[in-house]
Amino acid sequence: MRLWNVFKMELFKNWQDRTSLIIMLAFMAVNIMGGFMLSSGGWSASAIFPFSFSVLASLAFLFVYPYQMARIDYKNKVMSLLIASGVSRVQYYFVKVGATLIFSLLSFMLIAILPLFIVMLAEEGMSFAVEFFNFVFEIDAVTFGIIIFTWLSAFSILMTSVIISRGRGFTIFVFLGLYFLTSQIALFFHGGRSVWWNPDYAAIIVQHIITIIVMGLIGILILRKQDL
Repeated sequence: MRLWNVFKMELFKNWQDRTSLIIMLAFMAVNIMGGFMLSSGGWSASAIFPFSFSVLASLAFLFVYPYQMARIDYKNKVMSLLIASGVSRVQYYFVKVGATLIFSLLSFMLIAILPLFIVMLAEEGMSFAVEFFNFVFEIDAVTFGIIIFTWLSAFSILMTSVIISRGRGFTIFVFLGLYFLTSQIALFFHGGRSVWWNPDYAAIIVQHIITIIVMGLIGILILRKQDL
């Protein structure tokens, strides 16, 4: 089986996950309503509580969604069938991570970015659309790099956690343990100073790149030795 066909299969499988797509659309609608309530009601309790709930629920889903996509092949034994068809485990690793990354980004756009844009556009008019895109394109490369690599670093830790735990329920504890470990190692190399207060932004990006590479290697090595 060709690798490109496996990748298209993963994209098709994720796209056909109607339950997750419906949940994403529901969260998008809830976040839009919460944004309008907050903008019209100010920082009152009646507006804060629904908005806070929608934000927390959305954050939880943004973690659960890639976890669910990554673990499903352990649950339904698809991975072992693909490996038997001639796809190497290393190839499948990158295909799975790539497809999961694409749909994780899609979920973030639908749940967080699009509701914010719709609410602000309705409140401020078309002038906000111009200001919004100007703000996005004016973000300096270093800040943008820190945001992207921070997200990719956490994502790589999650994927490795799923592999270590074989997608079982204690994945969250493996993830928190690995995240805490990488944070403490980074803290040590930064002289006990949190990376968020470190003016050496290049060092922060390098730290995240190293985390991504190390987690990727750990995930591949474990996957190659697992009895699927």
